[in-house]
Amino acid sequence: MRFILHVLVVLASLALLAAGCSKETPSRDHIPILKQRVYLLQQAVKEKNHAVIDSLLSPKILSYKQDSDSLLRFVYGLDDRFAFERFGNCEIVYTSDKARIDCFVMDSTDRKDRPIVFTFIHKHDLWLLKRFEAGQSDK
Repeated sequence: MRFILHVLVVLASLALLAAGCSKETPSRDHIPILKQRVYLLQQAVKEKNHAVIDSLLSPKILSYKQDSDSLLRFVYGLDDRFAFERFGNCEIVYTSDKARIDCFVMDSTDRKDRPIVFTFIHKHDLWLLKRFEAGQSDK
């Protein structure tokens, strides 16, 4: 009985290992593409260019009641006075069809007190912004 239990544990472990190994690791080719998407978004936000921002958005962002206007309000504040410089210190975590990019909304002081999280989805060979939200502050 003990032998059978041991064999079952070994077989179950092998099955889990095989299942874990069968998942394809996402291509590292996505990293520069995702960095480029954040850069394009950053430039469009800096220029307050609604058309370019809209071209980077997935239609799914509307289900979160977000659009280029809401992104600009988030970045610049309701009074439109924040001196936005860049999305800084971005960390990318991704699969083959979804990416989470944690950044900070920064001005010239480079303070890390305004975290933002971007969620991108990969559809039809394009990475598009699905939503954004305030990130967790480390304070």
